[in-house]
Amino acid sequence: MANPQDQNKAAPKATQSKDERVTITFTKPFNRYSRGDIAGFPADRAKHLVEGVKVAVMGDKLPQPKAAE
Repeated sequence: MANPQDQNKAAPKATQSKDERVTITFTKPFNRYSRGDIAGFPADRAKHLVEGVKVAVMGDKLPQPKAAE
């Protein structure tokens, strides 16, 4: 029979979590998010929203509007 104290020891955790979150800011309405909403997503989902769907930017600030020429 195993020692009960050995069962309470947790396995060492990895140094980097699989669920590491990336902060994005929505530039357009998307799902339940409005323009200017800030949210955290897993890196692959954030990249999809920024580069694929193009409804957000990385970081927690909206880009500056382009000046009228």
